[in-house]
Amino acid sequence: MRDSKRTNSTNGSGQVRREIVDLPLEMISEILSKLPTESILICRAVCKTWYAVSKDPCFVTELDNSQYQPTRLLLKPQVGKDISTPSYLVLVDIEKRKARQIPLDKMILDLQIMCSCNGFLCMASRKKLNPVVIYNPITMERVILPPSNMKSTVFCHEVGFGFDPSTDKYKVVRAYTGLSSRRKVRRFEIISLGESSWRELTVPQSIANRDGWAVMFWNGALYWTLSKGISTIVVQLDLTDEKFNVISFPRYFSSRHSSLGLIDVGGHLTLVQCNASVVKFWRITKNDVGGDLSLSLQVTYDTHVKWGCALGCSYVCQMNQESYLLQVGYWNYAHQRCENLSQYFPAKVQYSEFKIPGLPESFKTLRLKPNLSPLPAAYVPSDL
Repeated sequence: MRDSKRTNSTNGSGQVRREIVDLPLEMISEILSKLPTESILICRAVCKTWYAVSKDPCFVTELDNSQYQPTRLLLKPQVGKDISTPSYLVLVDIEKRKARQIPLDKMILDLQIMCSCNGFLCMASRKKLNPVVIYNPITMERVILPPSNMKSTVFCHEVGFGFDPSTDKYKVVRAYTGLSSRRKVRRFEIISLGESSWRELTVPQSIANRDGWAVMFWNGALYWTLSKGISTIVVQLDLTDEKFNVISFPRYFSSRHSSLGLIDVGGHLTLVQCNASVVKFWRITKNDVGGDLSLSLQVTYDTHVKWGCALGCSYVCQMNQESYLLQVGYWNYAHQRCENLSQYFPAKVQYSEFKIPGLPESFKTLRLKPNLSPLPAAYVPSDL
């Protein structure tokens, strides 16, 4: 390994100019890997050597597995009908309680963040099938998926995005309700990044006529909560065999007047059920016999808060063994939706406002681990 040294040179005006410290590449890589991903982007502009190190595939892989790259929150500001959408996202460092704005490409300004996987976002419209975009908010790179051939009116559109470990490919799955022959039809379509067209998935009758809520990628599969009237189910789509599994609910489970959400709690996929002043945590587990998925109740807390239409909450993530991070939403006196973050200690029934300067008044939240990985290859039409 070379010794570190600093060399001097003279510029055109005769002034001494100091060059960047000459360090072994291994040491530069080690130093950069301990910086936040956003700071590494700044370091790329320092010199060609640092740029080359940050682009090296081995460095990018090491960065993805580094303990110095914690998961962040990514917020997309939400606004009213008469106000234009802000052209930025907000990246939040939970540990340091800092927020910074990330410019958002104008082409995808009006799209919703549907799902995320390995630091990439899947963005689409809830009322239109096209476009569907895979986006890296850190590098601002994007790929546009092939358009759908479906020409009818779309009433509801949800898109999931995940990684299939059996093929090392990313897959995008969408569910939408459209109009065909004057009747509503529910369809599921799938595409692997790199393919030129969507394929229709065979859907069990039990989920064919249900509307979907948020979709989440977890451990090689996509998970939806689907509803019809007061009946709600959780559905898994295994990305390897591309088959659906309906997660069975206990007989005493009632989703009526409940708010449901999926989060990772201690390495386990958990369904969080908020019902009036009670919250229940249901763990999704695989049965030893047959391998079917089911729900098992883990814990119930009395929140001592009357949640409803005027005041609601969703669980963002588990902070530690004693607390969770909540997104609390309410309507102000001007009939505008406002939200903030709050730390909830269920055992103590305590709430503490999680103050972070620079947050928008209303936002959609997801967890994201920033990365510098290049976007996976995708088919791009020649006219784009």
